[in-house]
Amino acid sequence: MKKIIVVLVVLFIGILFAGCTSQSTTATTPTLTEVPTTVATPVPTVIPTTIVTPNVTANVTANVTATPTATAVPQKVVMITFTQDLVLTPDSTVYVPVGTKVSWFNNDPFKPHGVQALDADSGKYFGDQLAHSIPYGGFYNVSFDTKGSYDYATVFQPQMTAKIVVG
Repeated sequence: MKKIIVVLVVLFIGILFAGCTSQSTTATTPTLTEVPTTVATPVPTVIPTTIVTPNVTANVTANVTATPTATAVPQKVVMITFTQDLVLTPDSTVYVPVGTKVSWFNNDPFKPHGVQALDADSGKYFGDQLAHSIPYGGFYNVSFDTKGSYDYATVFQPQMTAKIVVG
């Protein structure tokens, strides 16, 4: 009987050792790879305008005939961008020549932005309404054709003021 107990104990210990020496599989943890994101940056485009110039010819009887001809003249565009950091780029004062189109662009995916004239003279350029909201990815355009200084504030941050100086 002692021999059977000894054989069973040796067999039991052998099974324990066989279980302890089995190969274990190691789980691999996937590594995260950064995926680049693309942010669309608006590119200002030149918008042609038409200027009509007379083509004057004279005949013997001193009658003058004017024939209009069209010439395309590119209009300068200045871009002002709202960012998600609540910043205008360029900020503060922007100097532009007469006939320049100023385009405000909202590049903030989290909230709308906008412009609001600070006085009646500036309001004439910002349209009939004094405040203009610009949704994400949207533009608001104003063409300045008269010399002067035009003050405005951002719609949702009235403490942030800026100026367009047309000269």
